[in-house]
Amino acid sequence: MKAFALAAATFCALVSVLTGSLSGQTDLRRLPDGHPDLQGLWMKSAGGFQGLFIGSLDGTNLAAGGRGAGRGPGGAAAPRYDYTPEADAERKDRVRRGYEDPEARCHLPGVPRALDQPAGLYPVQIIQDDKYVALLHEAMHDVRIIPTDGSPHPKNYWAWDGDSRGRWEGDTLVVDVSNFNGRTWLDMAGNFVDENEHVVERFTLVDADTIRYEATVTDPTVFVTPVQMRFTLKRVPPEQQILEYSCLEGERSLQHYTDEDGGKKRREK
Repeated sequence: MKAFALAAATFCALVSVLTGSLSGQTDLRRLPDGHPDLQGLWMKSAGGFQGLFIGSLDGTNLAAGGRGAGRGPGGAAAPRYDYTPEADAERKDRVRRGYEDPEARCHLPGVPRALDQPAGLYPVQIIQDDKYVALLHEAMHDVRIIPTDGSPHPKNYWAWDGDSRGRWEGDTLVVDVSNFNGRTWLDMAGNFVDENEHVVERFTLVDADTIRYEATVTDPTVFVTPVQMRFTLKRVPPEQQILEYSCLEGERSLQHYTDEDGGKKRREK
């Protein structure tokens, strides 16, 4: 009898393991449709393009690790940009023309830059049901509505954030983004894309408080090979919330001024 009970317990445990491995992690909070519940307030933790400058008026890029700040040990490696010769010349010229960064003029940052803000700066609220996932960004009060109902991208439509269509691959939300207007920059370091940009994002809930974000950026007229990026989003305590954000063009965004147009002089004041 004891042998039978032991065999039955072993069988049940094996079934449980196999069922969990087939259906994904069983300890994640899920919606009634069975997909992981991504809802909540999230903040970028580490990794990403890290092209933005933060916390310094002397030009030190704290977001990229300058003066001991920014991404800590174990952060994801910075993406590699393999430009065409023509695009590389344009990128170098954009470094000189940093004041032309559309984000400095309060335009929407685009994808994936909307999520790739300096770590610990701007949160994003995720709202989700069985047909849509919505991303509400504090920065620029940017809003992305992602249908997950299998509908196609629209025709004759172009936007700063493009058009997003989502689907589930197991426990990972995969978002296909196209229809960009070709005017966005990827960061403040002059990296850019044009209207041929195409992005595939992957949101994977690793545990209750961590989302792994991955993006593949392709643009055949700008990059020779796709750009890969990856970083983590950490859950923000529930007592926090998205705050009011005001972007006023020309509000002493000194880090967008180059030395040629008086940036050094302005920063020294």
